[in-house]
Amino acid sequence: MATERDTPTDWEDEDAPKGSVKGAALIGKATEVLTRIGNSPGKVSFAELSSATGIARATLYRILSALTSRGLIRVDPVTQNYTLGFQFLELAQNVWSSADLASVASAELRRLRDMTGETAYLAVQEKRHVLALGRFEGAHSRRSNARLGALKPMHCTSQGKAILAGLSEAQVDAILSDGMEKFTPHTIVDPVALKTQLQIIRARGYATDDEEIVEGTRCVGAAVTDRSGRPIAAISVAGPVYRMTVERAEQLGREIAAAARRISDQLAPYLFEARARHPDIHQVTETAGFVTGSPFWNADRAGLCWVDNLAPSVHGLRGPGDVFALDALGESLVGAAPHEQGIVFASTTRIGLLSLEGELTLRTVEEGMQLSSLLAMPDGGLWVAGTRPGSDVGVVGPMDTNTGQIQIAFELPDTVAAMVATRDGSAIYASVPARGAIYHLSMQDRRKRIFADLPKVAGSPAALALDGNERVWVAMTEGWSVIRLNEDGDFDRTIAVPVPAPTGICFGGENYDRIFVTSARLGLNREALMHAPLSGHVLELEDDQLSTPSSVTTLAPIL
Repeated sequence: MATERDTPTDWEDEDAPKGSVKGAALIGKATEVLTRIGNSPGKVSFAELSSATGIARATLYRILSALTSRGLIRVDPVTQNYTLGFQFLELAQNVWSSADLASVASAELRRLRDMTGETAYLAVQEKRHVLALGRFEGAHSRRSNARLGALKPMHCTSQGKAILAGLSEAQVDAILSDGMEKFTPHTIVDPVALKTQLQIIRARGYATDDEEIVEGTRCVGAAVTDRSGRPIAAISVAGPVYRMTVERAEQLGREIAAAARRISDQLAPYLFEARARHPDIHQVTETAGFVTGSPFWNADRAGLCWVDNLAPSVHGLRGPGDVFALDALGESLVGAAPHEQGIVFASTTRIGLLSLEGELTLRTVEEGMQLSSLLAMPDGGLWVAGTRPGSDVGVVGPMDTNTGQIQIAFELPDTVAAMVATRDGSAIYASVPARGAIYHLSMQDRRKRIFADLPKVAGSPAALALDGNERVWVAMTEGWSVIRLNEDGDFDRTIAVPVPAPTGICFGGENYDRIFVTSARLGLNREALMHAPLSGHVLELEDDQLSTPSSVTTLAPIL
């Protein structure tokens, strides 16, 4: 719920608590004198200090004398004006030479500033706000210039949301309990909507502030964590929206997340050990593949089957550890589905059947068609998706497996990456990653509509599955997550996975109450693999909220 603004103007510190201890007033005056002198561009005179602070002249003399004797300020022998003393240089050296947060983060913040030309920030949580600790200003004349020491709300800043994403639900509820103020038309003021966004942030590793606290400014941030994954700070980069475009923010998000991880790694020796970050995810495969995909549960043999698209090869068809190499195919796979005789698969120009006895049968599709996906329909038919040369239009339709001809039933605006059919075969869901869209295709009247329009920051819809309630699940490549959509196509659930590119998703197990996710290793650099070592593996997710599919589609005899 939105509330009236209760944070101080210009993000200033909240009022200090009432009451004081003996000497606190004098210490406060001395601090104010140091602050005035330190903020002055040149030397400041006694008269200027007296006028600016309102401190009695006798008291001001005593304060200046004490600070001078300790080397904290010095007096110009000619003008008798004051400036900071050399003792501050020694104290500053101790600050930057220590293995603390600010000193460790400074190198990464400078690198982000230099790389982007925009202002980089460091902040920590301060009760229900984030407190700015460090700032490295960008090179542009018009730039973000938030004040150091400023307190900002957590729900509408990239730093705050990055920290919130690492907290427990109870901690998040406590922080949001005072309400969520609306600062711009873009501010999220609904706790449910914010928590949905926090799930996405957990999955991809960075947060965005899309003009949510200051119109015209976009900010990208990531949390610095201890070894348990608990947030201890956040870093960010901010700039005007005409330079910090949505596309640039997405690219920068990965850089900032990587920088935050490096800071976390450097701080690790000074922080406590704690639990693993992904306790509910198990590695199924012993060896990583290049691009594993098209998983399905083989009920007859009570095991998981999947393919390596690039190898290409089929795994688990006759049981755990079973591998068939498809060397004769000579192309990468684009999809596979269970078949009563084994497994049917597709490359860009051919479809094939691999029997349980290891016999391989291949058919060439109609000339000029480039396949992109394959689907086993509940009635035993085979549907495919593809494109024609020189066209970006994606076509979907049933295939005659004897002739390789495709009867086009639907045309979509770009290449279709994945398809899944409803249990009764009345509809198909098809993902079009280039548009970030999932389409609903009606088999009865051949109408199509956009079921879900997914934001780019959430990733790219790479694979689809339906649960027992026929809700759509999506594997989000570059989103570090699998998501569940409700009947309106909105985010209903997000499960973070420890790989950037999940490529396939299916339900399995005796009661189909387990979820399996395949992933890609190809195309990831060394740093990405260091932080996502399970890339290319097949993973099993444990989750007590998964819905059980009542059946699994298999193809009738074809080929």
